[in-house]
Amino acid sequence: MSGPWGIGKTTAIESFAAKPIDAIVVKVQPGGHKSGRTPAGVLVQIAEALARYIGVELRLQNQTSVYSMERIVFGLMRRWPSFFAYAGNSQDARLYPDEVDDIPPFTIVFDEAQHLSRHAIDYLRFWNDPDRTATPFPIGLAFIGNPEFSLDPHNGGESIISGAVRSRALFIESLEYSNLTFEDLLAFARSRGVDDDKAAERIARFYTKGSIATDLRNADRMIKIMARRAGDNPISDQIVRDILG
Repeated sequence: MSGPWGIGKTTAIESFAAKPIDAIVVKVQPGGHKSGRTPAGVLVQIAEALARYIGVELRLQNQTSVYSMERIVFGLMRRWPSFFAYAGNSQDARLYPDEVDDIPPFTIVFDEAQHLSRHAIDYLRFWNDPDRTATPFPIGLAFIGNPEFSLDPHNGGESIISGAVRSRALFIESLEYSNLTFEDLLAFARSRGVDDDKAAERIARFYTKGSIATDLRNADRMIKIMARRAGDNPISDQIVRDILG
């Protein structure tokens, strides 16, 4: 999924991660390479996310070796509660090729995926293949980033997503501000605690004006300012008018 800032990508990730499913979110940080995070650098972040979710202390030594980081990441995957309950003492799904579809689904969501190098994404694509994955069990992969992450190879140059990765994608979404409707903004305002109908409608109208970018991140910040102004009282239409104009 690709789209500009403030369109709701982080909101979508938070909603997905809040569901009772087996998933971790890796927020990709810019690496030291101009081309983006290397496979080893991404493995470090995956290991840190897995350890944080499982609740174990992680001590990394050789962070530049893909082989060393793979061993650490795959070891942490085998300790994931749902997989451990399924595999038992063997801890290796590949011993059960006929039952691979019975393994609880597990997904890694890469936020800020525009910071991944093409090499890293090509490396990760094999994790999704049940017949050739090197991981203990097949991994669902979700890549979410800004417009430069677009899957369209003709959008300002070659996409960092290779054809081999695009062919594996079940869902592709390229979002624009025009995709957010008045109703979407209204629902967003209410989800942030704006219960007064007139106040929520004024916020939705403001961010769907032609001269105002439909920026959910900005809207979120403004609503927090309104909440501070309101104190213990509900956010009123007058408060919205005073702050947004």
